Amino acid sequence: MKRGLISMLILSLMACTAPRQERVQITITANDTDERKLMLVPMGNDEGAIELSANGSVYQADMETSETGFYNFVSIKGQSQTILPFYVPVTKAEATAKVTFGERGAVSVEGSDDNQALAAYATAYGELSRAIWNPGTDLTTPAVLKSFITKADSIANEYNCSDKVEEYLGLWSYISAYDSYSSVQRLLQVAPEEMPYSREDIVADPHRVLDTPLAALFANTPNIVFANIPNQNNLDSALIYLDTHYNDTTLKNKVKNNIANRYVTRFNYADGFEKGLERLKKATEVYGLDPSHAERFSKLKATIPGQPFPENVVLKDKEGNTVDFATFRGKYVYIDMWASWCVPCLREVPALQKLEKELKNDKVVFLSISIDSTKEPWIKKMEEKNMHGNQLWNPENTLGQALNVKGIPFFAIYDPEGKLYMHGAPRPSQGPGLVKLLEGLK
Repeated sequence: MKRGLISMLILSLMACTAPRQERVQITITANDTDERKLMLVPMGNDEGAIELSANGSVYQADMETSETGFYNFVSIKGQSQTILPFYVPVTKAEATAKVTFGERGAVSVEGSDDNQALAAYATAYGELSRAIWNPGTDLTTPAVLKSFITKADSIANEYNCSDKVEEYLGLWSYISAYDSYSSVQRLLQVAPEEMPYSREDIVADPHRVLDTPLAALFANTPNIVFANIPNQNNLDSALIYLDTHYNDTTLKNKVKNNIANRYVTRFNYADGFEKGLERLKKATEVYGLDPSHAERFSKLKATIPGQPFPENVVLKDKEGNTVDFATFRGKYVYIDMWASWCVPCLREVPALQKLEKELKNDKVVFLSISIDSTKEPWIKKMEEKNMHGNQLWNPENTLGQALNVKGIPFFAIYDPEGKLYMHGAPRPSQGPGLVKLLEGLK
């Protein structure tokens, strides 16, 4: 008996200390292989997708081992794409599985208990997601949303999953339930405060569940964490909360980017620019923010009235010639930023053309700047809308970046010295108010 116990202990220690494999050979046998492409994408790695080579119904890949052991198994056939988590312990040099593709994206797997469990929950997730949108489902109780979590627990027990896959299923079900709560609110057509139950009735506070390296494998995790930080508009307060409630470095760094982005994009640059920049630089030193946020903040000084037209903005005419903004010196320049694909932008065109014809102030010129990424749609839309006058192109959208433009159409006015006069000027469709403003510029 003692010898058996000792042998078991030795085997256990060997399993715990098994070396991490640098590469893994994965073999998948699949049904319905006609014109089907299979790929594996290591989760948490930057190497990208690896396409499996096919030999009849057998697909194989020899690839670098995922740092986490998790992969996204991707199947592409025609216009249909299926994505399924796939797990191979980092200590294993090879893995095999038999995959059966069914209807409505359903996939079953024969292989390790872990991968059978992941496939089973993927199917359950699809069924529960569809149930939410079924008109016959009662959404006035939290039962359906709670089912994401109870189903994951049931599957983990049924297949005797490894601890790592059981944790992954728990995170997947938590995020599924959390995200689906917003869908239920929309379907019930009620305000947040009118919901018959709260998110807290479904899931625990994110810091009690998501503070783990595996949570960073889910794309929406940083957004969930960020959304639950109190006082998000206060840079220091948000960063302090994050540091005191979370430990996982990878997750914290992603959420820090969310916090810094919010600070940079929502800051009132016309009020306290220097103090705002100093605060961000200090937070960068104390909390380890990416220095690029402070660099971007510095460049957004161009949004402050009195600042010159941004130097790095290249404007081109339809012939491809570069046009210097200094060409318009001596005039107030009313700028319209637009794009051929922007429906609200196109709705402003008739009002802008009418304004150009009727305005009685020769001190004002009009300049339309397209941010289309390619030239042809810009030219075509100008011809369709009979757009004349000063029509220029900024495909890199460097002007929008410099002026912190969050959406188009966007309008601004520069003064005769080429300095910003008004950031976020009225739209042409706003009528008399804009006419009075422009006619008063002397």
